Amino acid sequence: MSDKSVHGLLTPHGKKTPHRYPTTEASYLDILRDLSIQLYPTGRVWYRPENGSFQNLHDAINQSLARLIYSELLSLDKRFPDNDNFNEDDATLWEYRLGLITNESVDLILRKDAIRRKMGYPNNVEARQHPLFIERQLQLAGFKVYVHENTMPYKTPGDILALSLDDTQHGGDTQHGDGTTHGGSNFDVIANSIEQFESYSVGGASNLWSTFFIGGNNLGDMANVPQSRLKEFKELVIKLKPAHTVAFTFINYL
Repeated sequence: MSDKSVHGLLTPHGKKTPHRYPTTEASYLDILRDLSIQLYPTGRVWYRPENGSFQNLHDAINQSLARLIYSELLSLDKRFPDNDNFNEDDATLWEYRLGLITNESVDLILRKDAIRRKMGYPNNVEARQHPLFIERQLQLAGFKVYVHENTMPYKTPGDILALSLDDTQHGGDTQHGDGTTHGGSNFDVIANSIEQFESYSVGGASNLWSTFFIGGNNLGDMANVPQSRLKEFKELVIKLKPAHTVAFTFINYL
């Protein structure tokens, strides 16, 4: 073994070190040429001089085989988002096939993760309707948000905002005029639509058990989501939440 060999003394090691050289069409051509030499008898009649007719014939045949092998391997790489050959064009195509929103401003790694989740859904995850599972999936998609259950006594978004304002901005004796309201523009609803403004009513306080909240780390805190990813965020929430539930969101779309 020497430093010039494939497994030289200076060869890097570690879990991120590839175990083989990147394969190209030219490397397959070299492999096929070596194989064809080994398959022939060793007699003088089978000798192949460099750039001779016999050698050129095999090079032409091997060129076609190398192109076929390389093309097939690339087609496999483009079928699954688990390799470096899966590029932006492949991501766009698979988002179209799977009904995902295409947003080219999102990092390719996040787009590949979203495609893998869609391909593997539901992945036999028994707790996929748990708030922590929904929260984790949203965070894996690049949204720094938190999911909070609406527990007894059930609260409306207005109740949450009133508590938050009382704790942070208003003293106990602070008074407001008759026309003062809070919360109308500070929360949103996600039930069945990916549009920014959705009109939906839960039907009264008796149905608040089927609601939950998405926002900052503490209930009532605002979280930030890029405006360019608004529809992608809402689509993912609709996919993850149980169909009969409604999400109240404390989100700033920036």
